[in-house]
Amino acid sequence: MAPSSLPRTPRSLADDLRARTPGQISRLLWLRPDLLHPWPADMSQLARRAADDASVLEAMQSLNTTALRVLEVYACLHEADAMVVAQGLPEEPEAVQAAVDELWSMALLWGAPGSYRITRAAQQAYGPFPCGLAAAGPAGVEPAKVEALSVDMDQDLLHRLVWSNPLHDEPFALAATRGEEFVLPREAALVLRGGMYLPPVAGPPEHPASRRSPGHSLWGPLAGVRYTVTSLAREAMVWHSVRGVSRRTLSERAERMAVPVEDLMAWLELAAGAGLIGAADDHLAPTAAADTWLGGPPSEMWGALIRAWLEGDRPLRACRPDELGVVTSTGQPRTAHHRAHILQVWPAHTALDAEGLTQTVAWHRPRMHRAIEQAADVYWEAAMLGLVEGSVTTDALVALPDVTAAALCLPEAAEQGSLVVQPDHTIVAPVSVDNATWNLIDSVSHVESWGPATVHRLDPARLRSAVSGHDPDELRAALARASRTPLPQSVEYAVRDAARGASARVFPATIIEPGEQDAQAMRDLGFQELTPQVFSTDQPPDVVHRRLAAAGIGTTAPPRQEWANPLDHPRPAAAPDPQAVTRLVAHLVGDDARTEASPPPLQDADPATMVDVCRRAIADDQRLWLRYSDGSQVRTEYVEPIELRSGRLTGWSLSTGRTVGVPISRIVAFGSDA
Repeated sequence: MAPSSLPRTPRSLADDLRARTPGQISRLLWLRPDLLHPWPADMSQLARRAADDASVLEAMQSLNTTALRVLEVYACLHEADAMVVAQGLPEEPEAVQAAVDELWSMALLWGAPGSYRITRAAQQAYGPFPCGLAAAGPAGVEPAKVEALSVDMDQDLLHRLVWSNPLHDEPFALAATRGEEFVLPREAALVLRGGMYLPPVAGPPEHPASRRSPGHSLWGPLAGVRYTVTSLAREAMVWHSVRGVSRRTLSERAERMAVPVEDLMAWLELAAGAGLIGAADDHLAPTAAADTWLGGPPSEMWGALIRAWLEGDRPLRACRPDELGVVTSTGQPRTAHHRAHILQVWPAHTALDAEGLTQTVAWHRPRMHRAIEQAADVYWEAAMLGLVEGSVTTDALVALPDVTAAALCLPEAAEQGSLVVQPDHTIVAPVSVDNATWNLIDSVSHVESWGPATVHRLDPARLRSAVSGHDPDELRAALARASRTPLPQSVEYAVRDAARGASARVFPATIIEPGEQDAQAMRDLGFQELTPQVFSTDQPPDVVHRRLAAAGIGTTAPPRQEWANPLDHPRPAAAPDPQAVTRLVAHLVGDDARTEASPPPLQDADPATMVDVCRRAIADDQRLWLRYSDGSQVRTEYVEPIELRSGRLTGWSLSTGRTVGVPISRIVAFGSDA
């Protein structure tokens, strides 16, 4: 978005900012959120902060290769028209103009369209020889003479002087003396370069388009975290406040749960980030929030996990050699920041692997070295979360960072009757079962294998606990309703036999009355035998319940659930309140930012055409009249577009003096002043 009309040529960056519209100031703050810390009091303070060395270097981190090359040419020229810059670069003029507009929007360039200037801090970032050229000297270089003198020079030395470093410690044919140095004049270098300020570079990596992924794998993290939380409710996991979960404990629990260690590691991190598990003395256990989460709709459950991933400064693959442990309070700074930039440049609906993503990030964020290094890990995280299926991005990944929109891409839960209950006492279930079906399976069986389809095996102890004090016919009926095949007779017999067998009864004084077949197991566990049917121990009831469950002995009632305390999971500072930013922009630009104009005749809109209309409006600095549905109301507002992302237009409403976010699908009509 470039300055469409300025009353005069700005004399400074502050002068430039004062002439900008509310939408342009909003876009600046959108692109450089660090300018909000602390909140600027006026335009002069905003300008000083925008020109600060640290802020400028931070802004340059988000530039792609073309924008950085354009900015380097401005560092060499100090002041120039965009057309002059385009003539000195091998890029397409349209790409150069788009980069200039972006650099102006970010306040790395300032001025009028015919004469942009680079901020001092951005110029200094390129060192003493931007573009590998010396400072401009007197005009009047003869190209023919330069070509003739260069023929007899050492070609390796000449290439270095022309393209890399114009200084040399000894005299050479084309040298100009500056103090005690010998330098290749800029004018001579440009002759030998053919007028180019920078050499050609490869464009952004191209990746083949692919069919859209159905997104069935999106259920993977939801099902995995649900399994982890219910497993911790049965048996807490040993945890240390500094070291987290040990590698040995992680491996042992993964083996008992029949899941891959790396998946369990990621599920624990997601659960901790979402506040679903926490510390109970020296163990990990579910928090009170987990109870609410387990009863919520699948889209909200999934959204809570993805939000924790986006906002967390911990990688999901933290328990590797020489890296962080599992579920600790230590993070890798700016992990969430780099992850967000990687997702932002990830090409939609393309097939690419981790190496291809790394190359893409390297082109779009060449100065963001940590993001480039983390691209492979983020690719693994996205695949584990189901955001990538078979190297193809899902609609959910394209919709991010709007988690609410992404959650709508989660496929519906499997229908009632999705289980296959088999005569060998195994139950085959998809990972996308609803919470009620999961609770039923978990109450009578344990996981035998984990994958897109999970296999569970009926557990005698859990069966006995499930039917203890209940009508076994109710359990048989529930299993029959959940199964799409007739309930095998062997399973009916197993339920009936479980109802006949007594479960161990645990009393508050920790007196245990086992069933007849469990007496020997009680002796093996080391409990004190008072009589063949009564045992005693000094351990608390909840510990006894967990030990009995681990030994396969059912109990009449589970231990009373004691919720854990949520962990202090590392995450970056929260983003500023959009309404507060709106008020700030209104304060900075003054009270005359609203308009009382009436809309022109509007034409009907559809999502396919509105995407192109909004993109052109952003590129051409054009304001739009939009009529859109907002809940039960239909609004018509004069909007200055700021950004189009994930099917949602963000802009500054000149009708109401606020920032608005409008889904493209809700725009019913549009118009412009053009």
